[in-house]
Amino acid sequence: MRNESITNRSFVEPTPLPPLRRVVPMLVSQVLVGMLVAGAFVGMYIGLQRAPVPAHLPLAIADAQLAEAATDRLGDTVEVSDAGSDAEARRLVRDREVVAALVPGAAEFTLYTAGANGRSATGAATAIATGLAEAAGGADVEVRDLVPLVTNDPQGLAGFYLVFGTTLAAFILAQIMYAVSGFARLRVRVVTAVVGSIAAAVVAAIIAGPLFGAVPAPSVTTIAVLSLLAVAVSLSTLAISSLIGPMGSVLSTLLFTTLGNSTSGATVSAFLLPPVLADLGAALPPGAAFRAVTELGYFSGDGVAGPLLVLVGWITGAALVLAVRHRPRRSKESA
Repeated sequence: MRNESITNRSFVEPTPLPPLRRVVPMLVSQVLVGMLVAGAFVGMYIGLQRAPVPAHLPLAIADAQLAEAATDRLGDTVEVSDAGSDAEARRLVRDREVVAALVPGAAEFTLYTAGANGRSATGAATAIATGLAEAAGGADVEVRDLVPLVTNDPQGLAGFYLVFGTTLAAFILAQIMYAVSGFARLRVRVVTAVVGSIAAAVVAAIIAGPLFGAVPAPSVTTIAVLSLLAVAVSLSTLAISSLIGPMGSVLSTLLFTTLGNSTSGATVSAFLLPPVLADLGAALPPGAAFRAVTELGYFSGDGVAGPLLVLVGWITGAALVLAVRHRPRRSKESA
């Protein structure tokens, strides 16, 4: 009886492994992808910080003659405007219309800055203003920070970590949703990506704001901006993957977590980036979110409309791609 059961027992033959010559190209391609991602990440972050040169740095000068001389001397390095008065100079800085404002005085010059613009921008503005003061007669320059960073963010990096962490969480969630495409309908995956992205944004905003006090923007507005960022990244990653397949994850990594964050203006000011990269950074979700959080936390908020439109645009575009791409599969999914 026992021998018969053993004899009749069916065994599943193991699936034969593919020949090595077919596996090697796939393995080599994965190594090359890893090299590409590592090289792009390190190259962008380190490369952009190597002796950055200001480009169209907005600077106000409360002296028409000195402003004209500065324009002739510095060219495209700065965008000089005539402040007109000390009060106007301070207003321009507080409203983020300029990075710094130089006000000549009888004994010394006063340079108004906004530390919230980041150390790279204020440092460049201070160096330029000091040079102008020396050229105008060697007057000393007193620097006054009108919009300082909060105490719990002395290095000014909280905004970068906030945006980077939210972007990374949304990207990973989208990767998971793409991986389970064979087990869950598109509607389920999209809803999960949106809900999960918003949940990650809420956690990030609460930790950075109320818990650590490193982001001065109201929690409600921070959550709103980060939610738009997270949904934009997660849906865009899903949309890109639906168009080009598994390589969509690689492209999304380069586009959002590498290029988007390195050109966001959080580590190197947009005014110290090559103009093409500065414009690209402003058009990507991480850069738009960083600008919105900074504007709402430190400045008047007048410049927040543009970044919010960028985030909404990415969400709308990704949603349209997913809807069009998966339209023929609706009848199959509902079966």
